[in-house]
Amino acid sequence: MIYDDADLYDAHYLSYRDDLPFYTRLAADVGSPVLELGAGTGRVTEALARAGHNVVAVERSAAMLRRAETRLAAAGLHEQVRLVAGDMRDLSLRQRFPLVIAPFNTLMHAYTLDDQDRTVGVVADHLDDGGAFAFDLYVPSFGPEGVMRREPELGGREPTSDVLREDVFLVQAVDRAGQLVTTTYYHDAVGADGTVRRRVSELTQRYYTRFEVERLCRGAGFRLDLYGDFDRSRYSAASTLMVCVARPARRA
Repeated sequence: MIYDDADLYDAHYLSYRDDLPFYTRLAADVGSPVLELGAGTGRVTEALARAGHNVVAVERSAAMLRRAETRLAAAGLHEQVRLVAGDMRDLSLRQRFPLVIAPFNTLMHAYTLDDQDRTVGVVADHLDDGGAFAFDLYVPSFGPEGVMRREPELGGREPTSDVLREDVFLVQAVDRAGQLVTTTYYHDAVGADGTVRRRVSELTQRYYTRFEVERLCRGAGFRLDLYGDFDRSRYSAASTLMVCVARPARRA
C-alpha cells in the first residue's frame, strides 16, 4: 500500500497545494485547535501550523507518522502539533475542537457504511457545538480501466546528478458495485546512466456520490454546505471535487 512508503507518497504529491488556502482560511475563520483526521505525512498539518494554528493530527500509518514528525521538526513546528497514532473510526481524545478536518480524500478510506457512520460519529463527539467539519472528495470520473497512463502532475522532483527525471504511471480497476477504485502506481526514477528504478504501490478508495455525502452528513445531524472547488464555487455537473463544510444542525 502506498501509505507504507512515505517517500513514494511525498514524491507523488510534492507539488500539490490546491487545498492549503482553503483549510488555512477556514481555520482562521473558525478558530483552533484543529483536529485533523488522516494527517498523512503532515502536508496540511504543516500549513496549518505555519499559519499559527495548533493541530492535533491523527494518522493510522506508522510510516506516514514518522515522516510527519520529521517534517514538522525540520520546520520548527513540532511544539504546535500533537501527532496521534489512531484510527478515525475509533478515537476518543476527550477534547472538543472548533474545527475538524479530513482533507485530501481521507473519508474514502471509510470503506463500509459502518466505517462511515463510526467516523462521522467520532467527528460529532469531538466537535464544538458551533464548530465545523470540513473535508474534500474527488467526484468519481475514471479513465479506461486496465490501461496504463502517465500522470505528469504526480511527482515533479528536481533532477539530481543521479536521477534525470521521475515519471509516475498508473492503472485503475473500478468495482462499481462496491464503489471501490484500486489504483496501482508505477513510480519510475530514470538514472543518469539510463537505468530505470521502479517502485510499485497500490491504493484502494471507496468513492462517493453527491447525494450520498449529503445523506451521510444529515444522518449524523449535520447541515452541509457543498462546493465544487476550494474557491467555494457552486457545485455543478462540471465539478471534479466535492468540497464540504458541515456544521451541527440547529435545534428547534
